[in-house]
Amino acid sequence: MKCIVIIILLTFIFTSTLSAEVTYPEFKKLTLIFHKEYDAELAAKKENFKVNQTAPGMDPDMWWNMPMIRAAYSSLTENGFKTHLLFLFGAYAKIPGMTIEGLANTLCHELGHGLGGAPYKVTTDSYSVSVEGQADYYSTKVCLKRILKYMPPNKNSQTSNGEDGYIDGKCKTYFTSKADIEMCLRSFGALESERIFFRIEENGKETFFDRPDQSIVTEINTAADFYPEAQCRLDTMVNGILGIDRPRCWYP
Repeated sequence: MKCIVIIILLTFIFTSTLSAEVTYPEFKKLTLIFHKEYDAELAAKKENFKVNQTAPGMDPDMWWNMPMIRAAYSSLTENGFKTHLLFLFGAYAKIPGMTIEGLANTLCHELGHGLGGAPYKVTTDSYSVSVEGQADYYSTKVCLKRILKYMPPNKNSQTSNGEDGYIDGKCKTYFTSKADIEMCLRSFGALESERIFFRIEENGKETFFDRPDQSIVTEINTAADFYPEAQCRLDTMVNGILGIDRPRCWYP
């Protein structure tokens, strides 16, 4: 029996004619890293994943040529085998300041919709899709560090709001080994791309590493179209990097 799970489209939509910051060959190399890290693990569970999958006869570069800033997740189950479908439109990679590490985190988020676990979105289908906050948490707590280990450090990475000292202090507070501290710093660097996207999405509004969302919820919003506020999402990814619990701005 063939079942198509509801597509979970992120609100990464923004018509763009901007010049590329990440090239298509770099993006393809990134997808190969994901396969190297995840293929065996997923195969053991009768699962796999595909990035920017197209139907036979369609332009294989169709998604890369899409002039919208968008990423998405869906899944397909056939004969007991589940395929996680990850989509990243090329215009997302063409945001000025976007980095390959940032794209890695975005793909980690999309994969997190399928692998992140509870809490799940409530949809019209009976399939489990992690809520946005959980996908954010999985991206940095689990996936990003697994992908970055294959990638050379970005020597040009720096924070946009002068928070390097704050980040350095956080990493050295939560980690002791040199390798773990370096991975922590690299993960924070990857989140600069998220901040750039949030700035576009929020019409110039900034997000900060050192000014977390102070709101407290009493229940989890599991609506299929719900997204936490940008600052809350950034806080969630920061907590994932540091290995601490999800923030109360979405997870009571």
